Amino acid sequence: MYYVYRNWRCYILFMRKKTKVVHRKLGREKADGLAYKGFAEIHIDERLSGKNYLLTAIHELLHIHRPELTEEEVVELSESLCDDLWELKIRRIDQ
Repeated sequence: MYYVYRNWRCYILFMRKKTKVVHRKLGREKADGLAYKGFAEIHIDERLSGKNYLLTAIHELLHIHRPELTEEEVVELSESLCDDLWELKIRRIDQ
């Protein structure tokens, strides 16, 4: 999908790639999730479930989509979004 932003002097055209989500065990990395910004790819520990999964997914996606944010800002925003989505009954359904 292409997006065009119009500035007062020019048009900026870029392609946004879909973020790839990989589920695997991350015990060796001692992390619940990892974000690879250059590849638009996140890895989430396959053992997570419920609210922890939602929080980790939001956190790692924020690293991909808003790389200018500090870690503290990402933590604060991801926790806020997770709480709001959880209150709206947003859940992951395992297939």
